[in-house]
Parts: sequence; structure tokens; C-alpha cells
Amino acid sequence: MDLTIVGCGYVGLALAERLQPRRPQLKLTLTTTSSERLEQLRPLADRVELCDATDPAQLRDALRQSSNAVFCLGPKGDRQVDANGYRHTFVDSFRCLTSLLPQLPELRQIVYTGSCSVYGDAEGDWVDEQTPPAPGRGHGDVLLEGEQLLNGISGRRVCILRLGALYGPGRDLDRRLHGLAGLERPGSGSTYSNWLHVVDAAGALEAAIDAEWAGLVNVVNDEPIRLRDLVGRSLQRQGLAPVRWLGQDEPGSGGRRIRNTRLKQLGYQLQHPRLDQSGVLASSQVP
Repeated sequence: MDLTIVGCGYVGLALAERLQPRRPQLKLTLTTTSSERLEQLRPLADRVELCDATDPAQLRDALRQSSNAVFCLGPKGDRQVDANGYRHTFVDSFRCLTSLLPQLPELRQIVYTGSCSVYGDAEGDWVDEQTPPAPGRGHGDVLLEGEQLLNGISGRRVCILRLGALYGPGRDLDRRLHGLAGLERPGSGSTYSNWLHVVDAAGALEAAIDAEWAGLVNVVNDEPIRLRDLVGRSLQRQGLAPVRWLGQDEPGSGGRRIRNTRLKQLGYQLQHPRLDQSGVLASSQVP
């Protein structure tokens, strides 16, 4: 197998590290948009390319030998305000890819790490891959447009993994939440969120490649959790003062509970099925 990982941020790097025992039988190409990261990545791959996925020449060069490609894209700039940068990353990249496919006859499978945000708000109800996406506000509409471009590809196996919110090494939940201790917050904290350890993000990607998954797959853990429970559990564990929730939530803030039934039907077993099986919300190291 000749695999290219386009984008080696948090998830892409975790996948590259996970695949190291399979080299040299696995031929691995990694791409980054940052010249400062080239030296860090070189020990992990047969080829490391500086690649803007919206540049046809650079993307073609990165994929020229590949049978499989994983796109782990992330926007530059502030994702909350830079709408143009978001569209550049998640739409223009896939327009570039689709235009290049006639020149990439060896490429059999395309896997993309998307986001569960495309579902939008479901008022706390359960959603699965059959639920029509309704991103509403934010950048979910841009992500959905990127998905639609991939879904329009024929003659290749295309798999879109809709990931939950990521945590793990470098994204310690206790550290991220401790600043809320003792504060007053609007609403009741009843909004649901859906989480995923980076180990399981990389594990699901490896499974998708090996078993040639196609279609949509939700990749989240088994525990949708309300914001008040997430924050309360973390602050209590740290011995910190709880948050005081001030009242009712606004309409459209219930979130969604995401089913991972298809992920399990495909045979993937989560290594971190709950945010915390040992009383610790955050993970300081990969087991």
C-alpha cells in the first residue's frame, strides 16, 4: 500500500505515528503547509512534501504514487472569523482534488476527517448517518459543501469520517475547563457534546484504510454528555468550585447525541468508549 496523509496536524500526525510499525511495507507520504515542520515529519515517512491542497501541482505531486489518501485538513487563521480561510481549506481543496483525479489512476480510496458539526442542532435528540445534515450556523455549511464535493466522486471509494470533539495528549480537558471554576454562565448547561480521543480518531482511520470503508461513518465515543456534567465532573475532580448556571438555554442550543452504531458494525472497537473510565477526564499520555 502507498498512502498519503494530506495534513499532519493533531489527527494526521497521530495516524502517521500509529502506522510506523507497518513500514517499510507501507509506503507513507506526509504533507504539511508549514516548512518549519518538515524536519519533524521526515523520520516518519518515505516522502514529506510541502503541500497546499488547493495547489494542483503540489497536490498532484503528493498523490502521484498513492493508492490511498487521507485528508486531515485544518484551516489557517481564526476559524471563528476567517470564513474565507475556512472555505479555502475545506472546499477549494476538494475542488482541486476532483479536477486532478483523471491524472491519478492509482488512487483507489479517499478518506476524509470531517466533523459532526454538519448535523447542526437537534434539540438534544439522537442522530445517525441517515439524519439529514442541517448545519445552520457557524462553519458547518462549509464543511457540508466539502462533503458534497467528495460524495460526487465516482469510480473511487470515498469514506467520510465525521469526528466528534477531540481530546487527548496536548488537548487536556481538565486544563481547558479549569478556568470556568466559580464562574456564572448563561443557560442551564444542558447542551450535549460528543467527544473522541485522538487515539480512536487514528484507529478508525487505520481501520477505514485497511477494510476499505466507504460512505459516512460517525466516529464518536459512547457517551454524549451535557455541558454541565462535563464541566462539573472536571471541576469536582480538580477540587475546584463549581459553575453556577443562570437559567434556561436559548432555543437551538440543545446540541445532538450522535450514534456510533455503524462504526461498531464495521468492526471498530473504541479504546476510549467514555470520556473517563478511570475517574480522569483528560488523558496525559497515549496508553
